[in-house]
Amino acid sequence: MNYKLPHLWLPSDRINAALQIEPILFVLLSAITSFLLYKLFLRGVSPERHRNLRLQFKNLFFHSLLCLTFFGVFVSSREASEISTTYARLSPYFGLAAIIWAAVVFVKTCRIFIFEYLFFRNMTVGVPLLLVNIFTLVLSLILGIWLLNAIFSLRLMPLVATSAVFSIVLGLALQETLGNLFSGIALQLDKPYSIGDWIEIFNGGQKLTGLVTEITWRATVLLSITDEIITIPNRVVSQSQVNNYAAKTGPIIRSQVFRVPYGSSIKKTKHILLKSIETIKGIRKLPEPIVLVTESAESWITLKLIYYIDDFGRQFLITDDVLTSALEALNSEKIYLAPPKLVVVKE
Repeated sequence: MNYKLPHLWLPSDRINAALQIEPILFVLLSAITSFLLYKLFLRGVSPERHRNLRLQFKNLFFHSLLCLTFFGVFVSSREASEISTTYARLSPYFGLAAIIWAAVVFVKTCRIFIFEYLFFRNMTVGVPLLLVNIFTLVLSLILGIWLLNAIFSLRLMPLVATSAVFSIVLGLALQETLGNLFSGIALQLDKPYSIGDWIEIFNGGQKLTGLVTEITWRATVLLSITDEIITIPNRVVSQSQVNNYAAKTGPIIRSQVFRVPYGSSIKKTKHILLKSIETIKGIRKLPEPIVLVTESAESWITLKLIYYIDDFGRQFLITDDVLTSALEALNSEKIYLAPPKLVVVKE
């Protein structure tokens, strides 16, 4: 028995034209390809990155299952629509749901592809989420605009372009947010620092020091030496002086000063200082530590012990080890630091 096709709020002909088996297969094959790339080329990533990718694949599998379910129900209801008005009414809704979830699966798959590319290029160095999030947002907007245009013939771009008042109000309302966003993009392009770098930020007489743990669309997140989380807006960072203490292009130089009295053997003191730090963990063997005479004052001779480290975050622990070991070595050899002298002159 044939039923007359009822009037539908959704344009069923456009949904039928847009929802074909080929795009669905392409989206699902892309998702499978992303999983194969993970298994073949990213076995050596860190446990944290494995957890990240596994969670994303779990989420991707769930949405792929929903997409297949809606598509299967759409095909079944479309075939049954010839004998029932109920199926004819419901079929476009299932089709629209299948299109939306196919777009969701495609966006999530592309997001995983970007993560895999960044993880493959930077096996040990952290990768920022900012560019990934921006790409995800732009791709989602493009697919959303395409969906509204292809299914509902709703053109948003001319509406936004001709609405000057809307653009001005939106720009003023989002001035702070857009400033942070574009500053974050500029920081990613210039790369004054990366995730995993120790940096110092000077702004208005204030100094903030920490390990870069994340660069989001709004802010840079630092982990301080005292394990405090510091969130700094990207616009503030872009206007500040940034000192990067990452040991990627060279070691970090550190020094300690020792003042010994006149009469002490300079050569012997240098040897003792160098010997005392040979076994300290965190001090590089190359370049070799050195001791230099930097001052000859009225009451003492100043020796500067210079050494090199790689981990900026452990500098205070290393300094403690250096001073403890050096002072004990000097005391054991009966070499004591010169005390300050105060001369009182009677008039």
